[in-house]
Amino acid sequence: MQNPFQNTAADPDLVRRSLHYLIAFRLTLSIIILVVSFGMFGQALQPEYKSFLAQATSLTYVMAAIAFLWLQWRPGFPPDELARFSMMTDIIILLLVLHCFDGLSSGLVILLIFTVGIAGLLLPLQTALFFAAIISIGIIGETWLAMDGGFGQGPALQAGIYGIASFATALGCSLLGRWGREYQLLAERRRSDLVGLEQVNDLIIRRMRSGVIVVDNELKVRQMNESAWYLLGSPPVSERRLNVIAPSLVERLNRWHRTGQSVDEGLLLKATHAAVVPQFVRLPGALGEATLIFLEDTSVVSRRARDLAQASLARLSASIAHEIRNPLGALSHAAQLLEESTDLPKQDRRLIQIVRDHTLRMNDIVENVLKLSRRESARIEHVNVSDWLRQLADEFRREHRLPEGRLKVEAPRHRIQVLVDPGQLSQAVNNLMANALRHAASESHQPTITLRLSPIRGHREMALDIIDDGPGIPLEKRSRIFEPFFTTHKQGSGLGLFLARQLCDANQAPLEYVQIQNAGACFRILLRRSDSESADHSIIGLANFQ
Repeated sequence: MQNPFQNTAADPDLVRRSLHYLIAFRLTLSIIILVVSFGMFGQALQPEYKSFLAQATSLTYVMAAIAFLWLQWRPGFPPDELARFSMMTDIIILLLVLHCFDGLSSGLVILLIFTVGIAGLLLPLQTALFFAAIISIGIIGETWLAMDGGFGQGPALQAGIYGIASFATALGCSLLGRWGREYQLLAERRRSDLVGLEQVNDLIIRRMRSGVIVVDNELKVRQMNESAWYLLGSPPVSERRLNVIAPSLVERLNRWHRTGQSVDEGLLLKATHAAVVPQFVRLPGALGEATLIFLEDTSVVSRRARDLAQASLARLSASIAHEIRNPLGALSHAAQLLEESTDLPKQDRRLIQIVRDHTLRMNDIVENVLKLSRRESARIEHVNVSDWLRQLADEFRREHRLPEGRLKVEAPRHRIQVLVDPGQLSQAVNNLMANALRHAASESHQPTITLRLSPIRGHREMALDIIDDGPGIPLEKRSRIFEPFFTTHKQGSGLGLFLARQLCDANQAPLEYVQIQNAGACFRILLRRSDSESADHSIIGLANFQ
């Protein structure tokens, strides 16, 4: 079992801070004693040597207080040594003052007990007990002198009580000081743990894919994490009013305040056109009640579910494709042999041609499915997307024999680095451009394609838009365009957009259909930037907002 009276002292910083108050008290007390000693009361002391001793002691005490004040501000002087030496000086001088001013009857013993109490709080127990012993000896000696070399029953009892009080004060203050230091260490340890936990929580919240916002009752944003900042369109540092940043979110928050229940309905944020599902939680705190808002990005949830479904579908489709390929090859070979016959009438040749066309179409579907099942992992690298996009457009023009006016590129001239697999991204963009040429064309219209590259979400990402000037996609069909085998063209396989999205997802570059004014269909690919300028812009913006 640990001894509660073991030799433990306060740390140097606590001793140094305590000495400021102790020295101020000592300087004030020495000036008071000096004034009293040189006043009428001091000059009337009897016998006469007490008057001289009181004046000399008070002067010495003032000079000692000034000296200790100088040593306190002197760098490098150990605070515990200064405390020990100064308190020993206090005890000796106060014992002399006690002798000059009527001994125990003056009530000055309380100053000695105060001094030993301070020693018990700041210094080791042995030192405090040593001071208590000196005080007890001094009190006994003063009593002996006051009784002319003898001891009366009353004064001796009084001296004994003061001596016991000195030791009790030393022990009690030492124990209290030790307990106080233990609680201080425990509080500092808890504070360190809380600071560490707060840092971990802050890191977790910042890294969460869900947006987290804290707003007060006046709809002022106290804090938000990185995901919420991007979902809200990277608002400026000076703007903290949620009703200005996201009015639609405030409407949903007010509805929650009225009903007390969150509505599991998607909400479109106007700044970024991101679909989120907000959840609200009351958050009490020292600064007043607040509301914690979670913004769950539905595109992330749907993308995860889609990945699982598409992975299962790819494995199933690959198995089916292998089984279809053999009989399909037999049908194609039989149709080819029949076509070589010279005795077939024209109607039969037309039927054979239909069989061959549909076998070729089915073979294309099988090849696409097999490509999907054999798709390799993306090999991500740094790509200058501006130069890459112009090179890709030139190759597509040559392959499809398009004039430059039918395939336009709108991209910055400066270097923009993104993280993608250029081969897979080229295949995805080529599929989208070929899809635009096929679906946006009509008998009286040859479509024009625009490749537009622009920053989005606070320059953290680049949006690559593939835009045509066709009729667009009807609203009722937009939710199904990325489903496998869904097509609006009679010659389509229904796998072009599905494969394009698969390739983009492999590069962590989401592909979505967006509606823009004065244009036909627009497919947007979000590319992650890797250049330091965009990263610094995002980090500084969010740090300033916090």
